Amino acid sequence: MLEELAGRGPILLCLDYDGTISELASRPGLARPVEGVVAALKSLARHGDRIAVAIVSGRPVAELRRMTGLGHEVMFAGVHGLEISGHCGEAGGDDVRVAKDAARCAPELDRVREWLAQNVPAGAGFEVEDKRLAVALHYRNAEHAAAAALCARFEKFIRGNTPHLRAAHNKMVLEALPAAASKGHALHALSREAGPAFLPVYFGDDRTDED
Repeated sequence: MLEELAGRGPILLCLDYDGTISELASRPGLARPVEGVVAALKSLARHGDRIAVAIVSGRPVAELRRMTGLGHEVMFAGVHGLEISGHCGEAGGDDVRVAKDAARCAPELDRVREWLAQNVPAGAGFEVEDKRLAVALHYRNAEHAAAAALCARFEKFIRGNTPHLRAAHNKMVLEALPAAASKGHALHALSREAGPAFLPVYFGDDRTDED
């Protein structure tokens, strides 16, 4: 498919991380790119006139760079598009742009952190992932009934107490993130970085990828 598309003209290849270029893992910190993926992306990125490569993920850009080792060789959209790193950044510099709407959500995210600290039971298979611009509750290792009950309470709290946040459901994770966060918005930003000649192509595996 990619060969056929690239034969027609330049493409912007956008790839989700978890479940797309990495296997899903029992804990978020254990997910690593499948064998051969990073080498393939490095090879593709060397043909910048024909293909622009971007990783689009709910994870922060700094974490994606660390886990892939791709550094500044490809573009990144982190935390569902709240962070964007395009081609214009200097290697080694702070080239990550943060969405303007993210700052006003900080007090509400603090409320979410406090609620989770008070309501997530220790040793029950839950894991809280704090991404600074969003907070996620992972329940892959929790008992099903307990997970369903806690997620229902968590979503009710988000809807009732954080007007600038929304609840995002993905595979075994419920996330509180700014309403402006969207992988669709991320794709538009990356398209501007790549240029109008590049046809966007997206691969993902989860609900937020539908954006």
